[in-house]
Amino acid sequence: MKTCVICKSEFDPEISPSTTAEEAGLHMARDVYNDAGEVCLSCLSSRGELTMMYCRELD
Repeated sequence: MKTCVICKSEFDPEISPSTTAEEAGLHMARDVYNDAGEVCLSCLSSRGELTMMYCRELD
């Protein structure tokens, strides 16, 4: 178990993203924020949803 750097909740980094928003959040974690493996799926989902709504240059 690890602690999310954003919300401070514990999560299992071995669980893979299962939604489009989580996958988009993971992409951002890897390519933009460099915090992949440090962010829980809930925060990845939130980040992914915001990215899909507002970062049109990444389409």
